Amino acid sequence: MRVSTNMIFDQGVRALQTQSAALLYTGQQIATGRKILTPADDPVASARALDVTQSRSVNKQFTTNQGYAEDALKLVEGQLDGAGEIIQYARERVLAAGNPALSDVDRKSIATDLKAQFDAMLAIATTRDANGDYLFAGYKSDAAPFEKTIVTPTDPAVSPFPSADYAGDEGIRTMQVSSSRFIPVSFGGERVFGAGDDSVFKVLGEFISALEGGGAVSDAVSTALGGLDTSLDNVLTTRAQIGSQLVEVEQLGFIGSDLDLQYATTLSNLQDLDFNEAISRLTQQQTFLQAAQQAFLKTTGLSLFNFLS
Repeated sequence: MRVSTNMIFDQGVRALQTQSAALLYTGQQIATGRKILTPADDPVASARALDVTQSRSVNKQFTTNQGYAEDALKLVEGQLDGAGEIIQYARERVLAAGNPALSDVDRKSIATDLKAQFDAMLAIATTRDANGDYLFAGYKSDAAPFEKTIVTPTDPAVSPFPSADYAGDEGIRTMQVSSSRFIPVSFGGERVFGAGDDSVFKVLGEFISALEGGGAVSDAVSTALGGLDTSLDNVLTTRAQIGSQLVEVEQLGFIGSDLDLQYATTLSNLQDLDFNEAISRLTQQQTFLQAAQQAFLKTTGLSLFNFLS
């Protein structure tokens, strides 16, 4: 077969283009730090990297949710800590009011103190979070779960007393903190502050009324102590659950961190460039390109006149 000058020229150009393209590709790899520049370079690895990236993104969202859940639970725990202290203090004042040596003025002074504790408890029961949602309203988080009212008994011998009825529901708002775990981050007010005769507000209100009535308070003391003990149990039970959930969130955080490290390692293995190998390859490709250029120049410089001269 005759080898024409054009064929020799075309072969030389193709060789130069091939070497230049390889050199450019390696340079782009080094510039980006990635060994896969387009999915076509390695379709299997690219698909795997996409799956891992998506899984890592989901895991990061769960980690973010865990932080939100922890903040929400700590806010509730802090409010319940305050509620427990109020109940314990109110219990001490109820015990003090049972002293038969106290005068009516002394008892009314205790009643005034307990009214302040009532308002403090109501403030806790109507706490809002950073989003403006009421913590203890269940699903009805946009409306105050408790509102103070003054009850005026039909019996004129019984003094009016403060009260607060629950207006929320028993819905429990949750947050997804893992692929299979939705953790409660709020609680219904009746669960925490009691309902009906067991409501801490009714217990305090009725005892305040008994103190201001000026009569015997021994029975009222006994009733109030029982009600406050029940209220304290409700608070402590909820706090125990929150403590358990905080531990769970912390453990899920550790697991999430381990998963993120695994995902990062996998992505690194799939995508990250071995710079030592790439630089060595770049040097080799530069040598090949220079050799191809020299060969091309020598080949294209040949002609019949070189031999006739």
